[in-house]
Amino acid sequence: MPPDTSPLLHVRPYVAADRPACLALFASNVPRYFAPEEVAEFEAFLRAPAGDYVVVEREGEVLACGGCYVREGIGRLSWGLVSRAHHGQSLGRALLAWRLQRLWVDHGVSEVAIDTSQHTAGFFARHGFRVTRQLADGFGPGLDLVAMTLRREDWLARADGAAAALRPSSSIEPRA
Repeated sequence: MPPDTSPLLHVRPYVAADRPACLALFASNVPRYFAPEEVAEFEAFLRAPAGDYVVVEREGEVLACGGCYVREGIGRLSWGLVSRAHHGQSLGRALLAWRLQRLWVDHGVSEVAIDTSQHTAGFFARHGFRVTRQLADGFGPGLDLVAMTLRREDWLARADGAAAALRPSSSIEPRA
């Protein structure tokens, strides 16, 4: 197999200049993954992101963004999204890997939680998250709120190699 010569992905902290790109990512995912009425909440979040919020870029183009923080000893994932044009290219997996690594190692949490929708719950389930609660139309008409959690011990014990697959890969270079 020839070596991978695709440009590297860079994970770096979000800065205010990334706001238009992040809003464009969001718009590309409405209405399937986000309700139109959520844009105001996302805009407010971008003005003062809580915790660690990062963008994933390739050759200067922002392709994904997402964050994480700790509340009451539990890691939380926030506003993770990938450009709709780049779904299915492992960017979501790379972003999840970065956030889990940050929470497990740097913050020392033993559990991570997320509130997501029925459209992305399968993605998180494939990585070991378990549904703890569902609320029909919780994010808006047709977008159910699905609360999920992942315990660090379960993630590490996964026999199918998913934990290894989520470790940050050498193709992702964090920038200072």
